[in-house]
Amino acid sequence: MDKKINGLQVSSILYEELRNYLVKRDRTVNVVDVSVGNDFGGQMYAKMKKEKIQQETGIDFHSVHFENPSVEEFEAYIKSLSEDPKITGIMIQLPLSKSLQPYERRILDRISSEKDIDGLTTTSIGRLALNEDALIPCTPHGIETLLKAYEIPLAGKKVAIINRSNIVGKPLAHLMLRNHATPVICHSKTTGLASITKDCDIVVAALNKQEYITGEFIKEGAVVIDVGVHKNQEGKTVGDIDFDDIYPQASLITPPTGAVGPMTICMLAYNSAKSVYGEEVDEVLEQGISKAKTLIKSNKHM
Repeated sequence: MDKKINGLQVSSILYEELRNYLVKRDRTVNVVDVSVGNDFGGQMYAKMKKEKIQQETGIDFHSVHFENPSVEEFEAYIKSLSEDPKITGIMIQLPLSKSLQPYERRILDRISSEKDIDGLTTTSIGRLALNEDALIPCTPHGIETLLKAYEIPLAGKKVAIINRSNIVGKPLAHLMLRNHATPVICHSKTTGLASITKDCDIVVAALNKQEYITGEFIKEGAVVIDVGVHKNQEGKTVGDIDFDDIYPQASLITPPTGAVGPMTICMLAYNSAKSVYGEEVDEVLEQGISKAKTLIKSNKHM
């Protein structure tokens, strides 16, 4: 049996479901993705998001880039987008330039929570923590969706999350709590990391260290999710986990490409639609997950 989790396959089904939903609606979903500085990787990611989302869903996705704006100039621009009724979704590419990083929270909170398609404003984070309806950060939401599509039980399971950021670790912990799992957040100051992760049923690695997590960190039969992306010395794309070392003992595992990344972009498309059409988009997502489950089951029996 192939143990690899296929995020490309799942996202393809979810895109189709969202596309079929949006084509019957009459309001324009109009998103602005704002980037700052000379982060080449971030700009490439922005381009990839735009092309994929427009191609798959028809959502109007606009990229705006600033080289070196003042805090006042940048805040004013974000505020103007929030107040513009034609703009339905706003996201800011992180990390910000060094000059703006001290003001990150203030800048993010200039985004109206209804248009916060990255789920990073204080209001969005608070709603998620209180288990209220919210636009959820896309990487954690993508991970949760993959786990659901592969029918991985979460209730009562221990989930090690090696990350404590507002973008991945903290929101993912809230999502796991919502699914009645027991999240354990680990970070750079955590001692005895391997002894913690080896006791967990699911391990999510997002520590930004190339192939750091090896088989000694993982118990037999665990599900392993890799968020990291790196190029090794041979130019091969690898993750935060040593895929080949862990594969024999994992029950399911994400490869370095084609898993979490595609799901992150797909969840951004769903958040963009939800910023316009509200909670009914959650129902579209659940329908897509149900179809993905059916396909995954059929693949297992081929």
